[in-house]
Amino acid sequence: MNRFAFLLVLPLVLLSGCEGTAIAPQSQPPSTTCGTPATTETMRVMEGLKPHCEGCHAQGTRGYFASVAAFQSLLVSDSRLVKAGSPDDSELVRLLEGRGTGAFKQMPIGQKSYAQLVSEGTATLPVQAVRAWIQGLGAQQRDSRPNPDAPRITRMSADQVQRALYQQLGLGYDDFFVNAKEFGFDMAESRGEDHLPLQSPDAIPSPRQYISGERYHGLGGGSVMNQVSADRTPAPTFALTLTQVSQRWCRRALSKPDNTALFPKGATRTANPADVKATLKRWSLHFLGERFTDAQVDELYTDVFVPLATPTDTEPAYVGVCSYFVRHPHWIFY
Repeated sequence: MNRFAFLLVLPLVLLSGCEGTAIAPQSQPPSTTCGTPATTETMRVMEGLKPHCEGCHAQGTRGYFASVAAFQSLLVSDSRLVKAGSPDDSELVRLLEGRGTGAFKQMPIGQKSYAQLVSEGTATLPVQAVRAWIQGLGAQQRDSRPNPDAPRITRMSADQVQRALYQQLGLGYDDFFVNAKEFGFDMAESRGEDHLPLQSPDAIPSPRQYISGERYHGLGGGSVMNQVSADRTPAPTFALTLTQVSQRWCRRALSKPDNTALFPKGATRTANPADVKATLKRWSLHFLGERFTDAQVDELYTDVFVPLATPTDTEPAYVGVCSYFVRHPHWIFY
């Protein structure tokens, strides 16, 4: 499999829950712990709770909703949270009903318990359905202990993408916007649409041109003002928007005077193979936190850099490599 095919397949492998495990056909339940199938009811409960829980529990040691495997291994298999066959002794149920016994008395955190959200129609999965599911777990074979290595794959949010690109490319707000006013309110006036600026509609100052906020939504950014929910799935719109933004912003970073983010002060941008490969190895550490091997650098040089290089202008080649790192799965997911 060549590197470009790998970049297309890897996100799907990561999201399936186990490295090297193909996504199960729709007629089969997805795998949770590299071979242990999740029941349809477990999947239904996870999806029902997810909209109200993943905001705080999509990553880290309590990333229960980051993947099916995480839900099964970190929550379902933890008897402190889910007591199989005994809903009343399950802390999950107590939290949903607003009578938790720990530091938090209810989940989600707020003025209303999950049970109240159900009664108002905001949440669609009844607590009784969670109780029935836990009651049924008593007849299932369960893991003896939570798995701390359960996959917790999370795609970067739109805000994280913007901040990471600003920092790694040596760019900032002033490279894309100037301050302006409209009806007495501070607004972010775009320096030019050809720069592909993006800004959250909820930011202060908010973007004056709607396309800047629209591009932010393309990266999965949510907005209270526009009533748009955040989306962290690797959707085609995200991939397309990130491709366009990465290419344009990499070009802008390379052309920015005195920008040392991509090339150290005094370094020259040449087509000399030794210089190029040194840059590629430095960029692998800069963007991914990984130091590519010589073999990986040679492959990247052959497959990405050289076909784009011209005798008189190396910018297209460097833009291609820069945007390659930004679109790499190890950059997008963490």
